[in-house]
Amino acid sequence: MSDGNIHNEDPGFEEFVERELLRLGERAQEQDICIDCLTDRIIVELVAGLTRGGISARDILSMVLDGIDLAGASANEDDDAPRRMH
Repeated sequence: MSDGNIHNEDPGFEEFVERELLRLGERAQEQDICIDCLTDRIIVELVAGLTRGGISARDILSMVLDGIDLAGASANEDDDAPRRMH
């Protein structure tokens, strides 16, 4: 299956992603899986998949930085943040 389109600015894409992530979070909580652990595992799996797909470390780090900028995390960092995975 080939995907020649970039969907980032497609409202249908954004709605789909938001809806499916909410559903995944709800299903995780139903199974007593904490959202922080689920999120961390998803990140690891995504990075592994990108790496196996031949995406360079530079491009992956660029995506990570885009995510940090999007979340505004640099303004909200907490020095005493608890360990996420347990």
